[in-house]
Amino acid sequence: MSEKIIEKNKGLVKADFGFWVGLYMDKFYDTFEQKKIIGNKCQECGAVFVPPRNICGICNIKLPLDQNWIDVSDEGILINYTRTAYKVTDRRARKAKKLNDIGMVQLEGSDTAIVYPLIDFKEDDLKTGMKVKVKWKDNPTGGPSDIEGFIKG
Repeated sequence: MSEKIIEKNKGLVKADFGFWVGLYMDKFYDTFEQKKIIGNKCQECGAVFVPPRNICGICNIKLPLDQNWIDVSDEGILINYTRTAYKVTDRRARKAKKLNDIGMVQLEGSDTAIVYPLIDFKEDDLKTGMKVKVKWKDNPTGGPSDIEGFIKG
């Protein structure tokens, strides 16, 4: 049997792929299936990271994978936000039909913030410091898209 090398291909090629996010993020996303959020806590300074890290961003020590995981709330404070005319869920920038709001939210029990869409906010409603809560997907599967975004808390 001889092999044929294809040097050019005219047309679209569908390429499904998986992207592994590492042990810490894997553990983090696994809890989404139960609509729970966890963070890892530094055993030295006590900082809680959501999303989790393998090195403390404050004291630079290694955070063990098998220790110091804590539950954090799915409610938090809007730290910062932006309004954009571009879709943020696609891999390439495309104009959206309506403006999209993206927020940095510090969940109760965490010292860091996560970034997700802000859902159903009017421009006048958005204020830094306001309470928001996670809007979970109806049937979570243990991945980043299990959180649809944040809604008014």
